[in-house]
Amino acid sequence: MTTPLSLEDAMRMTEAALAESHRRNVKTAISVVDARGDMIMTCKIDGARSYYPDVAYGKAIGAALWGDASRNLSARSGNNSVQQRVNSLNGGRIVFAPGAVPLLRDGEVVGAIGVGGSGGESDEEIAVIAAKRLDD
Repeated sequence: MTTPLSLEDAMRMTEAALAESHRRNVKTAISVVDARGDMIMTCKIDGARSYYPDVAYGKAIGAALWGDASRNLSARSGNNSVQQRVNSLNGGRIVFAPGAVPLLRDGEVVGAIGVGGSGGESDEEIAVIAAKRLDD
């Protein structure tokens, strides 16, 4: 059985995302969710906009549920009735925009990390850097 995502895993990846955000001088929010899209932790850098945590969380939910980068989900969300229905079932919280990546252990999705606040490209780059710390 694959080891589920832990709070310690989420903290380690969040610290990496925060460090990279500070290095880039961007004010972001970071969210880590488990494989069901349930929040493990979410935080925002001082001065980040109030809605960034919700955006990061929404990106992470989608990446976890579909096991795909939010960039790929955003490319097909406009005309995908299944995605729209799943979003509706999740209270409209899923955000179909670049900035989140799934987290894999032994080829199985154990969660996702999402970043919001620095633009899609940069958010995704920060999420990828942080995801590399999953099993450190």
